[in-house]
Amino acid sequence: MLFKFSFFIISLGKTTVARHFAKFLGSVKATPADTFVEVTGSSLANEGVDGTKKMLEALIKSGGGVFFIDEAYQLTSGNSVGGGAVLDYLLAEMENRIGTVVFVLAGYNREMEKFFEHNPGLKSRVPHQIQFEDYQDNELMSIFQNLVRKEWNNRMRIVDGDDGLYVRILIRRMGRKRKASGFGNARDVHVALSKVRERQAERLKKELAAGIVPDDFLITAEDLIGSDPSQAIKNIKAWDRLQQMIGLTSVKQSVQSFILQVEENYVRELAEQEPIAVSLNRVFLGSPGTGKTTVAKMYGEILASLGLLSSGEGTSRFAIDTRSLLTLNNSHRQKPIGLRWRSPRSIRSADERHSIKCNWQGSHY
Repeated sequence: MLFKFSFFIISLGKTTVARHFAKFLGSVKATPADTFVEVTGSSLANEGVDGTKKMLEALIKSGGGVFFIDEAYQLTSGNSVGGGAVLDYLLAEMENRIGTVVFVLAGYNREMEKFFEHNPGLKSRVPHQIQFEDYQDNELMSIFQNLVRKEWNNRMRIVDGDDGLYVRILIRRMGRKRKASGFGNARDVHVALSKVRERQAERLKKELAAGIVPDDFLITAEDLIGSDPSQAIKNIKAWDRLQQMIGLTSVKQSVQSFILQVEENYVRELAEQEPIAVSLNRVFLGSPGTGKTTVAKMYGEILASLGLLSSGEGTSRFAIDTRSLLTLNNSHRQKPIGLRWRSPRSIRSADERHSIKCNWQGSHY
């Protein structure tokens, strides 16, 4: 019996499922063997037809199996020189290798839609689609719990339990990024756990320095969700430098007002209420030499220290005139997005007027 079962899968867990699928096909003799070859669209484009042919021949020589192409849309992207020829070659091989090789194409929804528009023959040769939905909060929590148990061999204790208030806050913060571009699902859980470990390590280091015998197998509330912003602000050097600057009363009051909003959202999270949407974008106006660029950099450092930015680095760009800057702003047409959804990765400013432009990632408060 011949199986014509090339298909494509979208979104999370793609490689893991494809590996299991290869083993399944081999076990039921749908393919002569369960060999799994993993490549990306860009790597195939770089290899060209000859390189791709060698990979496929090696797979067939091993007995057959699954040829997995992650980010397959890269074959037809604007930067791909040899991708189109490779795709045409693969389309022919999908027909020629039925019963020996199953082709699995993977990628994100929007990119894969454009990819299938490239060649009318794709849909007939890859007729089966499997949509992987984003993980919901309860599933993200299960992944987090499993990672913690596995990482510390069931020895780690979490304040208030592994399904307690602070873990729920951590998970909700991840979940609010679900509609944002680049939401990483299980990958985001791994990143969150890494940050928890970093905060825990820093805390243990301070306890040792203070002569306290630390508990290496305890994760505290601060480890999970960061410091109370009302306390954290006291230790932020950029905030101190801002207060020491001459004048700028209205600027200092504006930043103070923003920090109060962050503190309010932290309290709301502790009460398991939805945080209030607050935009991190700011427009700094003033005459030359009044400290706009300096304050913009401080603002970025403050946001990073509060956990609202992954980086406090600032990039300053010079705008030739106001009209150029307005064109720059209008070209993005970004809808203001609040803290409860996404927060910027870094600070960008445009001089002579400094407009905070953001690459969105994920919020803490």
